[in-house]
Amino acid sequence: MIATRARAGAATVASIIVLAVNLRSVLASFPPLVEAVRADLGLSATAAGLITTLPVLCMGAFATLAPRLARRAPIERLLVALMVGTAVGAALRGLGTTAALAGGTLVAGVCIALAQALLPVLVRTKYPEQSGALTGTFSMAFTLGATIAAGSAVPLANALGGWDASLAAWAVPAVIAAVVWSFAPGRTVIERSPRAALWRQPVAWAVALFFGTQSMAFYATLSWLPSILEDAGRSPEVAGLLLAFSSLVQLPAAFLAPTVAARLGHQVLLLTGIVLSAALGVTGLLVAPGVAPLWIVLIGIGQGGALGLGMMLPLLRGGDANTAASLTAMTLTVGYLVAACGPWVLGAVHDLAGDWTAPLAVLLGITLLELVPGIAGARARTIAKNGA
Repeated sequence: MIATRARAGAATVASIIVLAVNLRSVLASFPPLVEAVRADLGLSATAAGLITTLPVLCMGAFATLAPRLARRAPIERLLVALMVGTAVGAALRGLGTTAALAGGTLVAGVCIALAQALLPVLVRTKYPEQSGALTGTFSMAFTLGATIAAGSAVPLANALGGWDASLAAWAVPAVIAAVVWSFAPGRTVIERSPRAALWRQPVAWAVALFFGTQSMAFYATLSWLPSILEDAGRSPEVAGLLLAFSSLVQLPAAFLAPTVAARLGHQVLLLTGIVLSAALGVTGLLVAPGVAPLWIVLIGIGQGGALGLGMMLPLLRGGDANTAASLTAMTLTVGYLVAACGPWVLGAVHDLAGDWTAPLAVLLGITLLELVPGIAGARARTIAKNGA
């Protein structure tokens, strides 16, 4: 009986990893190919930037639909349909036209938004005693998917004959995820209950704004770190490798943060350590860029930990599964709408200042700003069904 339970647990973890990897790979596979796509399709920088930002906006705009869907259909079946939709979107991007690229990105973005909002709800509802470890698992898999996609996008384009085939290739893992989840046991549907008045609750806003500020810092770093490193004298190849290295460092931090958070009465000290690690790393890039690998380790630890904690806080602050589902949706909605501003803000400051000193100072300010909503959201309290 113990062995059976162990196999079932391993199958659950594996299926979560397969799904979660797809929630970042489609997004991260496009930025390394932007210049090739622009040259081929004649896109302006603004148009290319919009396509890059579109999935992040979708993750904010459509997350609130997830709890409603989870009350009407089993989450396991919904995830199968959403992975099929993600595969369709990825395949459309490979047709090689501007309309297909934008349309496929939109389809994939909507499906990813809903799947990302449903996965924590499934964990909280079906595996409440393992929610910390499983949240850490899919947070780590998010980062793993982004790392693999960003690192393999150009080699795939070279091997398959172009950027279009490289983008379409990410339909394959999405189909695999759909097949895996079609065999998932159980039919998890969350119960209808009185709505928590989340949008009037300070703690709900604290959790959502922490997720937003940490995501804003992450996407700003993801977009501009290679340019910052190149400006400091690194070659494009080395800058790309250091970005991949930062993603690798995030893996254990993204797993450990929610696992530890689930065992604590409050998460204030954990939050403070995570934020200060990232802040010290950004400060290091600002004042001593010559030892960038050291600072990137600290940034990776901080940003990976912040992602994991940001995904876990809605589950900890929600007093029941239904409230946790609604709080997760609110957190992702607010969070990703805020996050979409990060790359644009740093780019605009760079255009005004002419170098990366001022943008790094802004990034440091955003990172430290995480403490303001974060401390309020990390205190030991929950939101009940009535919104209290």
